[in-house]
Amino acid sequence: MPPIPKPFSSQPISDWIAQLQKNDSTEQRLRALQAIGLLAPPDEIARWSAHALCDNDSTIRAFAAKLIGGLRTPVSDQTATLLASLLQDSDPDTRFESARALLRTKSNQTDLVTPTLFAFLDEEETQPLMVASILNTFAEADAFPGRNESELLPRLLRFLDHDRAEVREANTAIFAKWPSLCQSCEDQLLPLLDDSEPVVREQIALAFGQSGIKCEKVREGLRAASQDEDTEVARVATEALQHLGQS
Repeated sequence: MPPIPKPFSSQPISDWIAQLQKNDSTEQRLRALQAIGLLAPPDEIARWSAHALCDNDSTIRAFAAKLIGGLRTPVSDQTATLLASLLQDSDPDTRFESARALLRTKSNQTDLVTPTLFAFLDEEETQPLMVASILNTFAEADAFPGRNESELLPRLLRFLDHDRAEVREANTAIFAKWPSLCQSCEDQLLPLLDDSEPVVREQIALAFGQSGIKCEKVREGLRAASQDEDTEVARVATEALQHLGQS
């Protein structure tokens, strides 16, 4: 997504709205939408972002969906329908931002989101930063929309030893939020207590502590983690052991 140029305050918001509606230049319409996203009150951001979902430029459509998702407030049925239609957009950024917006706004069409996000995870060509964003989207959701957790788990296991730290961190955030996922794959997750990234070690320790798994190999891993050089990892691992009934 292009960086947001600043400042925009040299023009009134009404000028930016007019530019979004009437300017033939893609660059200028995008700049207008960026200005609206920074300067307008939330209801106006929602209104004009919804308008921009129909723009003929994919960068503008994607940014409009991103703005709507960033508001994290319910949208109208019409806007939700527009976002749902963009799940079939030819542009991957537009598909992703629309899916994330539907989740963040708690739309009644969130059951359509998971197939879109799964399709990204299943594509070998999906870039690591996009993978991390998709995994973070699942981690921030209130529930797995439209699918059972068991359908996500095999996809998570693919990324446990990914060479990018951002992906591993986003992946383990899901286990930390839904520790029940650990219960069928503790053997695969235990090595993450020795991951090179402290955030990964911390999140897996947290997940184990809340999972209810009381087997000795998990406790042994947490005991070692409780002596971690990172004080936060050590603290979380110690608390995890206490949750599992062992200090």
